[in-house]
Amino acid sequence: MPPTNDLGFVHKFIPAQPPVSHPVTLLLLHGTGGDENDLLPLGNELWPGAALLSVRGKVLENGMPRFFRRFAEGVFDVEDLKFRTEELARFIESASKRYDFSTEKLLAVGYSNGANMRPVSSCSTRII
Repeated sequence: MPPTNDLGFVHKFIPAQPPVSHPVTLLLLHGTGGDENDLLPLGNELWPGAALLSVRGKVLENGMPRFFRRFAEGVFDVEDLKFRTEELARFIESASKRYDFSTEKLLAVGYSNGANMRPVSSCSTRII
């Protein structure tokens, strides 16, 4: 499945494959320099058959995708982090409507930079 960018983020969505005992969607968030393909194999290993929503970070650092800016190694731009978390939460809300999955059954899996994202905001998105 090719990535799409029509909801504001380059991403891939892979619907749940039957039989799935619990309808969960894994939100996959790559590390610095990764993309929407990196964690798909891990998602399949963690929860075979689960729906997968894998997102590419929008911020570029030396040409490498990230989810938010930083000033230096280990020094986050907190204001950008807040902005990007809200942006990701809005994307998740839109994606849940487009792909028909419940935000109540969303489990985030992140690596490095992606593990720092917490898309919990004024939006109704909730990460379990």
